[in-house]
Amino acid sequence: MKKLLFFILTLALSFTLVGCGKKEDKTTDLVKDSDWLTPGAMIAKYEADDTLKVSEVKMTFEFMDDDGLSYIGYMTFLLFNDLAPRSVENFIKLTEKGFYDNLTITRVVSDVTIQGGDPEKTTINETKDSTNTIKGEFEENEIFNNLSHRRGVLSMARASDYDSASSQFFVVTNNFTSCDGSYAAFGVLLEERDENGSTLTTEVRNYTYEGNKRVLYDYDCLDVISSLAIQNGSSDGAPVQTVAIKEAKVVVKDVALSSLK
Repeated sequence: MKKLLFFILTLALSFTLVGCGKKEDKTTDLVKDSDWLTPGAMIAKYEADDTLKVSEVKMTFEFMDDDGLSYIGYMTFLLFNDLAPRSVENFIKLTEKGFYDNLTITRVVSDVTIQGGDPEKTTINETKDSTNTIKGEFEENEIFNNLSHRRGVLSMARASDYDSASSQFFVVTNNFTSCDGSYAAFGVLLEERDENGSTLTTEVRNYTYEGNKRVLYDYDCLDVISSLAIQNGSSDGAPVQTVAIKEAKVVVKDVALSSLK
């Protein structure tokens, strides 16, 4: 039953993210099985090499759950500049000009991904200017990229054209390795930390409010958004509740990961 459900979700996702779960023929085998790195292993690689650069982008979300409870959520993404430079540069550029502000999470695939960044889906009743497309930085497009699509990974959505990615991104909520080699993974969701660099306590994580809105951090925010009901009762589509990206901002860019400790 689980295999059947996974197949159905993978098939549904393919209509807009295209091709996860089906590998097309390629002329090279750039990433060997042993080369694929988990997010933790990729972070460790960047921590050990100061010539490799990272950036951070923090997104603020506002939404209600299906019971009418209001939330404000914070998710900070670590971007691996040298792994997927075009994807990172594009994401940073759009963030700096406020492109993602007031857009929405347009798609949830239950227990698989959430997707946002569509310029036509805003909370301010006006579409944003379209963006240029970028070359897809993944193995099937003859580019080495060995970040595996595990929980928390940030990746670029695209149409069937390998070079059609522009502004839309997705965040993996559970391991989705069938996307490996087909989509440009370029970052990972970080755990929120306090001013001393420590992960948040249970009290802060569970009992923090801003006004009448409960605050959600990192993976808690991701999981609540991922669990929202989807229109028409399907397992793949727009959430019933509007999930607004209120703000996206660059925290740091082009630095060694070791300098952030």
